[in-house]
Amino acid sequence: MLCPEVWRFPAPSHEIVEKTGTVNLKLTGKDFIRNGIRMHPFNRSVTIVLPDVSSIPTELETALADSDHYLVRSVSLQTLINRTFIEGFVKRGKFYAVSFRTRLDTDDCVAVVPPGTLVLHLNKETFQSLGLEGQVSEFARKRNSKYVVRIDLHTLQPETKHFKRVHECLGRDCLNRFDLQVAWTPPEVSAGDSRICPSSIAKYFADSALADQSQMKVELMPTKIKVHQEYGLRVPLFNAAEGATDEGKEYCSTGELVEYVGMLALSCNTEEEEYLNSYDFCGERVEVGNAKVMHWIGLFTPEQVEAVHNAVRRALIVQDHVPWMGLYVQGFSDSPIGFNMRENYFHTDGENCYAIIMNPKGEYLWYQVVGNNKIPK
Repeated sequence: MLCPEVWRFPAPSHEIVEKTGTVNLKLTGKDFIRNGIRMHPFNRSVTIVLPDVSSIPTELETALADSDHYLVRSVSLQTLINRTFIEGFVKRGKFYAVSFRTRLDTDDCVAVVPPGTLVLHLNKETFQSLGLEGQVSEFARKRNSKYVVRIDLHTLQPETKHFKRVHECLGRDCLNRFDLQVAWTPPEVSAGDSRICPSSIAKYFADSALADQSQMKVELMPTKIKVHQEYGLRVPLFNAAEGATDEGKEYCSTGELVEYVGMLALSCNTEEEEYLNSYDFCGERVEVGNAKVMHWIGLFTPEQVEAVHNAVRRALIVQDHVPWMGLYVQGFSDSPIGFNMRENYFHTDGENCYAIIMNPKGEYLWYQVVGNNKIPK
């Protein structure tokens, strides 16, 4: 068999959403960027790129200080519809859970998102044996190989026939136990009241395992942190209007800017030295002494990502000499759902990520990438 000419293979196509505009850095209310962050429930990694800063601001460095999450092994889905669990964690605060190390295209996958929706992404055999209502996956309509079941946990009442049926179905042998990555954001408390600790969710699962003598085990998953610095850079300038000119200046495109930020995050060589392997872009640039890069890897809720974004805004107000600051967020490729509760794509790469670039003027670039629904030929 001849080796295929892999360089002829087209790159996987994606749906790209670009939006530029201007916001008031001091305002804390709703805007396009914060709404976009809140629409993406499961975030695997967060990266900030800070050019021309002497040190990472303390508020940014500690923005995800309490972001450790938990891995609960061998969870029966019947545990997630327990009345105590729903009243204590689903209706109060925001509970997030996603199945751990499952493949969206071949395995049964599970997710729970606020305000309390249990999403089952099931193989055809499991779905037909389960007995719950659902619909064929958006990306498996031709073969009917995957099905999606959504259960509103708020509507489940223990005394109803519907609850008894759901409880029975979720306990069937066709639906194995799952390893779940979980995180819980406690409800806001009024002044004077003591705040509830996010680790209460771990205690609940640990106590449930002891009471039922089940196989469940709770493990702490600490957030991984990596910091590095790039030197001797000439970074591109950012203008909210793509390809805009200002007093004879030409700015790089939004795609080039995002690509450059990604290269800094990955410690790629951006110097124009080698003829056969060098990187260049069109547009104005400015020399900076260095760029600080900080990575967090774990499971991050939209509330935690928004806290990082708010810290970036405040840092731009204080350090108004910087050309821009960048924030990149990567989701789980095998999460059953992505942006705005849409089903996640899985035929090629399951891409679901976004980048936010802002300058001290409040100009921003939102660059969102998701896999499309075209099945590869």
